[in-house]
Amino acid sequence: MLRDAVGKQLDHDPNFRWRGEAVTRIENLSDIAFALALGMLISGVDAPTDYLSLKKFLWSIIPAALGFSVLLGLWHGHYTFFRRYGVADRRILFLNAVLIFVVLFMAYPLRFAFDSLFAFLTTLVTGDFSRSQELGVTSMAVAGEFVAYFSLAYALSFAIFAMMYGHVLKRADLLALTASELAVTRQMHTARWVQFVIAMMTAGLAFFTPLGPIAGSLLGFFFFAYWWAERRHPIPAIGSV
Repeated sequence: MLRDAVGKQLDHDPNFRWRGEAVTRIENLSDIAFALALGMLISGVDAPTDYLSLKKFLWSIIPAALGFSVLLGLWHGHYTFFRRYGVADRRILFLNAVLIFVVLFMAYPLRFAFDSLFAFLTTLVTGDFSRSQELGVTSMAVAGEFVAYFSLAYALSFAIFAMMYGHVLKRADLLALTASELAVTRQMHTARWVQFVIAMMTAGLAFFTPLGPIAGSLLGFFFFAYWWAERRHPIPAIGSV
């Protein structure tokens, strides 16, 4: 009993009664897809065979880690959604399938985008254009295109999550969501749409303006989406109607 109580405190959202206690087949399939995407992200690194290749390998850890964090963030959002609601109707199955496709499709380009952008940034610091030329990043405009493509894939992922949260909001009565759970759901629905807008703005600025890859700094405002959503949909105080 004590172990179960401690587990709930550590594993569960304090403002949510997790309805997805049992891992479903849709989650198993999704976890496999995310694992494949993470493997695709890392598999592009060649094993070092000499000192120069070892230096190259160590430098490659940085863009690989950035791509890894992106995919892991999407996996965490997916995990949290299904643990909270345990919904697997036709609409969620369809949206989840689209999300899996996007994640798998973006895995290899994601690694290339971060490799290219990192090579371009190090070129600006070191003046060594060899790696950038090897990857075809020869100008700010080209680097901006990479950022734009990545941002579009990111935006699509957030739009899918937003639609999934919008769907469960329509099923709030069937799920018997409490006032605090409903507020959290609305927060996530709003935050995902704000993140979608930020990612789309990033893509547009990166592709169509001289900002190029610098526009990628806008993605740092993703946390603003949560701040805005929490103030727009505050969690009611305990005991309030």
